Amino acid sequence: MGTLVIFKPKWIYMAGMVLLFPFFGGCQEREDPDGELKCQVDAVTGPEDDVVGKWKMVWERGAFFNRDTIDYSCNNIIYHFRPDGFLEVRSDVEEAGLPQGDYNYELTMSPLYEHMGGYTLRISNTSWICYIKKTSMTLDIRPLDGPVTHFIRKE
Repeated sequence: MGTLVIFKPKWIYMAGMVLLFPFFGGCQEREDPDGELKCQVDAVTGPEDDVVGKWKMVWERGAFFNRDTIDYSCNNIIYHFRPDGFLEVRSDVEEAGLPQGDYNYELTMSPLYEHMGGYTLRISNTSWICYIKKTSMTLDIRPLDGPVTHFIRKE
């Protein structure tokens, strides 16, 4: 004769949690709009109220009628915000983000537009809506018919 196996309710609950655990991990917020970047970009963690450091541009999305997203994760587009208020842009791609060069910048903790939130990041004479997370940053200039640009914090 066979052996009768009786599962206690807590074992059934534990087994269910182990089986469902991978699905909960899939609900984390992604850093890119389409769910995957072409190339893996490792990020470092930093403060959510400061842009100082090096940031890699990973995608850019047009505004209004051109809402295409261009993946730059395989390229080397680096924005280095220095503590002295200067930004160095270095890029291996023409016409992606700001042109390569040096700019002055200022981060203000107040929003550029109250209804959109975020901070205000002024680069040279242009003000951007700036959303900073621990490992990523999004610059949004759609109110001026510009793109949304997304970065991963590198250092």
